[in-house]
Amino acid sequence: MMEPTNPAAFTPTGSSSTSGQIGMGRDDFMTLLLTQLQHQDPLNPMQPHEFAAQLADFSSVEQLSQIQQDMGYQLQSLQLTAALSKTTFSAALLGRSVLAEGNQVTIPEEGSGQIQVEVGDGGGDAVLKLLDSDGHEVASRELGHVDAGRQTLDLPDDLPPGTYTYKLEVSDGDGESVSVKTFTAGVVSRVLFEPGGIVLQIGDMKVSLDSLVEIAPADSDQA
Repeated sequence: MMEPTNPAAFTPTGSSSTSGQIGMGRDDFMTLLLTQLQHQDPLNPMQPHEFAAQLADFSSVEQLSQIQQDMGYQLQSLQLTAALSKTTFSAALLGRSVLAEGNQVTIPEEGSGQIQVEVGDGGGDAVLKLLDSDGHEVASRELGHVDAGRQTLDLPDDLPPGTYTYKLEVSDGDGESVSVKTFTAGVVSRVLFEPGGIVLQIGDMKVSLDSLVEIAPADSDQA
């Protein structure tokens, strides 16, 4: 006589030990269940409640699988919608003056550059330092006293032209360091789609879309 199948050992999701095998589908489940019924021990047949339990287990697993699949589709849809929204928004920034978190500045060939910073309580005496792409200090200038708060600082006109990262070190009357938050400012000339996300080009500088903190109104745009 053929060895009876033990219903209690059957799992509806039936993962095989074979590498890469996934859970069985509806047809596979029904085939296996019918095989169980055909080869069960006549002296110890599957009880109706056991049969119903296996069907209920498979139904539950199948429903959970469908819910998970539907949630995956919804997530993909939300991600696509967000990407399209960011793309549309980025295109609208072309030609606009923006302010982003960062510490880049371009010193023009003629005239003086500007930086926008936010200085901590009390303000203090400021020293500007320009760094090249390797982090080496290119120039350093004392800017005198700066007030607290967000402000635009005009830089000395004897700084070497180019695009740099900058530091602004501010100290109070006791020589204690004052907190400074730096920004990158300018007019958006291009929108770039890079692996890390959407990037806005401002002259020779680049800032991520997510780093924006301010967009100038249309009537305040600067050429």
